[in-house]
Amino acid sequence: MAFLMKSMLSNQVKNLGLGGGGEENKEESTPSDPAAAAGMTREEYEEYQKQMVEEKMERDAAFAQKKAERACLRVHLREKYRLPKVSL
Repeated sequence: MAFLMKSMLSNQVKNLGLGGGGEENKEESTPSDPAAAAGMTREEYEEYQKQMVEEKMERDAAFAQKKAERACLRVHLREKYRLPKVSL
């Protein structure tokens, strides 16, 4: 009996457009080419991807440098004030 009620309710919800069926239409309407999806030509999209990779590398390098600076400062303060090492 519970299965019958569940299937009836799920069918009604699908008919209302609140779930399930809408996702299939979205997949069909999106182009398979990411450049076309972004509204760019292939060359523009490749240049954009190169810029994103370069920016990510710059952010990663800056993060690594800040992390190293913090570690160096921690070591210095531990030695200066003879603080114990805290491991998390």
